[in-house]
Amino acid sequence: MKLLDTLALFGTVALAAPIGLLGIEFLVGSRPIAGAGFLAVAIALVAGGYFKPSLGGIVADTVTDRLPEGDPDSDLDRDGEAYKD
Repeated sequence: MKLLDTLALFGTVALAAPIGLLGIEFLVGSRPIAGAGFLAVAIALVAGGYFKPSLGGIVADTVTDRLPEGDPDSDLDRDGEAYKD
């Protein structure tokens, strides 16, 4: 992970921690459905921050999928001229 990714994940965990603690308090108290909802939101925040796909990876995968397969010079002979049937 890069430094900025680590700092962004730290910020996400800092925001998700109070939500998760509130969820635990609600679970232990008399509101289990609200507690489970808060815990789900906290887990989704942290998981989304940790497993988010990077934009560079998505663009690189898209570009490589659209490139033609095979050797681009396969139709050229040794002199650099196109092979004629």
